[in-house]
Order: sequence, then structure tokens, then C-alpha cells
Amino acid sequence: MCIPLSPEVVETLKSLDRIPDSQANIPRSIANELLTHGLAYESRTGGSIHMTSAGRLWLNRCAY
Repeated sequence: MCIPLSPEVVETLKSLDRIPDSQANIPRSIANELLTHGLAYESRTGGSIHMTSAGRLWLNRCAY
């Protein structure tokens, strides 16, 4: 079963897959959705968002 995500969040998750240590300016609402579902984590220094293994699993199973 896949967690339903908004299209914007799916695209952001895909971009994190392409750019592992993304420094992209991700809107807070999108970051919060990724963080809430455990698909990403925020680094303690710099505030960058990184994909978790759960995020990679979600992409492999649920992204179309």
C-alpha cells in the first residue's frame, strides 16, 4: 500500500533521488509532507532535505 502524496511532493521526492544532497529551495509545506511521512529527513546543519530509505522504497514501488 502506498501513501498518497500530492504531485508536487512526488516531483520533489524524485528530484531528491536525482540530486542526493539537494540544496534546492524546497517549499516548507512540501518538506513538511515528506518529513511527516518519514520519506525524508532534514540535516541538522544547513537545513537541507535528504531522502530516507523509505522515500527510495516509495519511489520504487509507488511513483509512476
